[in-house]
Amino acid sequence: MSRIALIVFVACGERVRRCREIARQRPDGGYTTETVVVVAILVAIAVAVGAVLMSKLLAKANSLDLR
Repeated sequence: MSRIALIVFVACGERVRRCREIARQRPDGGYTTETVVVVAILVAIAVAVGAVLMSKLLAKANSLDLR
């Protein structure tokens, strides 16, 4: 490993270690993760409902006779 790569590796490791310490000191770390998971689930449900509605709408539109 070259000297520059070793310096970068050590600096990155130290940065990660400091970020972990800061994250452990924050009492709201779990709340943020929970919020992200809940929002992701709600978005997935909204996409699924949108897909069902879109398929029903397209089926109805395609069944119309325009002649």
